[in-house]
Amino acid sequence: MDKKLIYFITIIMIMNFSSVAIAQNQEKILASKAIEFDNEKHLIEWFSSTECEKCRQFENQNSNANQVWINWFNSESDPINNLARDDTNRRLNQLNDSEFPLLIIDGNVIKINAEDGLETWSKNLNEEINKSNINNFINISILVEIIDSTGDGLADGIKLVGNITPLRELHNETAIHIHIIENKDDPDDSGARPYISNVLKEWIPRMDFSVENGNSTNWDYTLSKTYLDSADIDLNHGDSNRYSVILSVHGDEKGNSSNMRVLAVNSVTLPSIHEHREWSELPLILLANFIIFVGLAFVVIQERIREKGLPLIQGKILFTDKGNRKVDLDIKTGNKKVEILSIETNKGWRTSKIGTLPIIPSKSNKNLVFKIHSKEQNSNLPIQITVKTEVEDLGQWMMDIDMISEKNE
Repeated sequence: MDKKLIYFITIIMIMNFSSVAIAQNQEKILASKAIEFDNEKHLIEWFSSTECEKCRQFENQNSNANQVWINWFNSESDPINNLARDDTNRRLNQLNDSEFPLLIIDGNVIKINAEDGLETWSKNLNEEINKSNINNFINISILVEIIDSTGDGLADGIKLVGNITPLRELHNETAIHIHIIENKDDPDDSGARPYISNVLKEWIPRMDFSVENGNSTNWDYTLSKTYLDSADIDLNHGDSNRYSVILSVHGDEKGNSSNMRVLAVNSVTLPSIHEHREWSELPLILLANFIIFVGLAFVVIQERIREKGLPLIQGKILFTDKGNRKVDLDIKTGNKKVEILSIETNKGWRTSKIGTLPIIPSKSNKNLVFKIHSKEQNSNLPIQITVKTEVEDLGQWMMDIDMISEKNE
């Protein structure tokens, strides 16, 4: 039994160490969350300065659940360079505009007079939203995953996985825009200024999916550690849910490129990796090993209980007379009471009347002497006696005792 147990443990350890080697080469998802798209959301891109208090009031007064806001800052228009991004200038070049403040609603440029009051700005915003219809031109389903690509337990990437299916023939320049924003950001890292919401950290436009009507693309894109580090996005210190992902599709029907408007948009707060770490902090391989060894310990304990509880039964032939044998069964009980339920012989032999079968107390000896007869009068038949027992707490057990057939005297 000990050799079998050692062999079993060795096999389990080999399997687990192999699993460790495999797991180290696999990408691990630390947390995930889906983005749901509908036709009710509007994308508001707001280009302004951190010094513009009226700009902050404008956003705070007008933002609601049906609007997805992005605050863009650049160093040319902002004396505090902390929130500036080169992406802002790339986006302005794409829009062919550079005036600040600048309001973009669903891809449409709205001219804002910096001298106008908040009421006028809000009126311009609401009028454009009321006439801006997002048609059902495309179906999108995307899952956002925070990944650990190296197996060190730290988040080092944001992976987007999903499906994109145009419902119309779309223009070849139709693109999906990936935005990573910080939900609340300190403009100068002093803590003295009011925090600014929806601050752009990274922007990546992609044209890597089919624009043909009904042609689905299984789409994915990963923002690697290089992207995240360059954008100063830290998923491990503080909570990852202080960031959000905004996805928007910009384009139009085929043949119409005059206005690359927003066809779909929505945002999702990144899932918290800390909420998923209570059990994942304990590597699964260690948990598996723990369960295996608990199971092995249980097997060993049960085996020891059986060894100490089951009786030891030995048999010997006292004499041989032609087709008759006189048999002595020596029954030695362990730490459990034993009841003898039946005694039978193998084919070719039968037992004489044994009498009342005993109940034998624990840690005691009992000898049962009885005769067996060969039905075929063949004294050379092998003899096997089967003893059926009921062992206290261990149930019923069948025990076979082999005996060597002696020669006729």
